[in-house]
Amino acid sequence: MDPIRRTSDDELCGYVEQRGAHWYSLTVFGGVIGDHEARSDAVVHVLDAGLASLAERWVLRDRHTGVEEVVCIQEANAQSVTLARGYYSLPGVPTLTISVEQLVSGEWELSR
Repeated sequence: MDPIRRTSDDELCGYVEQRGAHWYSLTVFGGVIGDHEARSDAVVHVLDAGLASLAERWVLRDRHTGVEEVVCIQEANAQSVTLARGYYSLPGVPTLTISVEQLVSGEWELSR
């Protein structure tokens, strides 16, 4: 994965990664936000939408049970993502922190 940073402040906005003939735009924790034919398009997408996508609702799927639930991202970084388990991130809502390793291994799946 190639890190993509804003030139103005060096903030990590996400990553791009080539898989076969396609380039994928990824969040800071590696979640896929787009599929592109050209690397340059993936880079632009990460810069435009990488951080903003963290404010959207995502779907968490337990790969062992197949159970899906809507979640909100509370915190994300290159090592893990902390999720509010529910449609809104309110005080008292249960949370779950998932490591990037758990996402890569397929234990959990997180998609938009």
